[in-house]
Amino acid sequence: MKPDLLKLLDKIANLHVIVIGEAMLDGYLEGFSDRLCPEAPVPVVTVNNRVYVPGGAANTAVNIARLGGQVTLLSVIGDDTESLQLNRALSEQGVSTTDLIAHPARETLAKQRAIASSQILLRIDTGTTTAIDRDTEQALIAKLQLIFPKCQAVIISDYGYGILTAKVIDAIAQLQQQHPRILVVDSKNLTAYRHLNVTAVKPNYEQTTQLLKIPSCTPIQNQERILRAEQIAPYGEKLLDITGAKIVAVTLDAEGSIIFQRDSPPHRTYTQPTTQSRTTGAGDTYTSALTLALAASAATPLAADFAASAAAVVVRNEGTTTCSLEELRLFLSSLSPPIPNRQYPIPIAPKNITDSNQLITLVTIYRKAGYKIVFTNGCFDILHAGHVSYLNRAKALGDILIIGVNSDNSIRRIKGEKRPINSLEDRIQVLGGLGCVDHLIAFDKDTPINLIRLVQPDIYVKGGDYTIETLPEAPVIQQFGGIVKLLPFLENRSTTQIIKKIIQNH
Repeated sequence: MKPDLLKLLDKIANLHVIVIGEAMLDGYLEGFSDRLCPEAPVPVVTVNNRVYVPGGAANTAVNIARLGGQVTLLSVIGDDTESLQLNRALSEQGVSTTDLIAHPARETLAKQRAIASSQILLRIDTGTTTAIDRDTEQALIAKLQLIFPKCQAVIISDYGYGILTAKVIDAIAQLQQQHPRILVVDSKNLTAYRHLNVTAVKPNYEQTTQLLKIPSCTPIQNQERILRAEQIAPYGEKLLDITGAKIVAVTLDAEGSIIFQRDSPPHRTYTQPTTQSRTTGAGDTYTSALTLALAASAATPLAADFAASAAAVVVRNEGTTTCSLEELRLFLSSLSPPIPNRQYPIPIAPKNITDSNQLITLVTIYRKAGYKIVFTNGCFDILHAGHVSYLNRAKALGDILIIGVNSDNSIRRIKGEKRPINSLEDRIQVLGGLGCVDHLIAFDKDTPINLIRLVQPDIYVKGGDYTIETLPEAPVIQQFGGIVKLLPFLENRSTTQIIKKIIQNH
């Protein structure tokens, strides 16, 4: 998948994207605190540095520009000090402010954070949040009508602060009908855009549970990283119906994201956990990269992986951050997402490993770099939803997922002469198309014990129809301190049942 992601970097160059929504100014008042205020029990921050950067829709626009796209930012700001700072910050990032409408009766939206010893102590929000007036509304629509036919994609960045009025939304709907474009919506009120022929929406986890009217997982419940993804996974069709979008990309913070598209199994992306607590705007980066990839005609899974990679770059940084083309190219040039403070280079290697020596070399490098290795094995004769769910859950237990695939001869000995249905080459090619799979290697024995001895995985995963006592691989795993994890299969999902159903129907 990595070569395809790298190719996208050239395909997205100079694509024209309109970003419409609430442009904001993000301010950071940085200093130190060594005493409490005498008037109240709060820290006194002595400010020694002030940083102002574009936020909200403006941050999305900067992301488009830094990733190599051409961007037009449509928004309404005030005629005040904050607007001057925002215009300056945008210009420094190469984003034109020509199409920003300055209204003397409005205050520019701003969020200022007081920081001491790398901790945010306070955030002060200012700016007008009521709906724009009719004249400003018409001026914004006129700009939109002029530029819309010339662009390849549109991002709606709606924070609910009065820019995306009903008339503006209707104008976008009419333009989208006349000149269909890639249209991606990031909004707290996604149902307002259901009639716009939306390409993709990007709700976060909390917004998703609100749309579905289901309870959110509490931190106590969410002891496994996969839990929130598992909770959301059955609701793909419902989310597509509610939003009217062709694609729903649900972002899940440390769990990555889960992407739904009709007539396709859910696609998962993953991220490396980080202790960084001051990153702002990773969602804007995800939306920008997803939009550019879709505008470059990338398939949905590839576009989602591209967006996840861009977001992974920014979460390692502090404050309101963006992803540049150079940073993303460097990131994608490594096999797997780099981890902060780990200096071991990860080589580029194919998913299908045919040489055990190459596998040993890769595993050694992964282990030095601190990656947690997960291993599982199976026939995977006819890949179905149960397999996909199982492998996604296995991947979420660690960083690198390696699969041992039974050879054709091995399957015949185990399953009978009529199996496999699909050859080893076909099975490996299909498995390799899953984003959760890092490496595949075939084995000809009845069990993968020899492979396990080579890999010595941190976690060995098998289906829930086994027990530790009946699993021949368990003693080998335990010899070198590995963990055996049994994952339940999805009910009524198996290759045998699929074959029976085919025979019954024909």
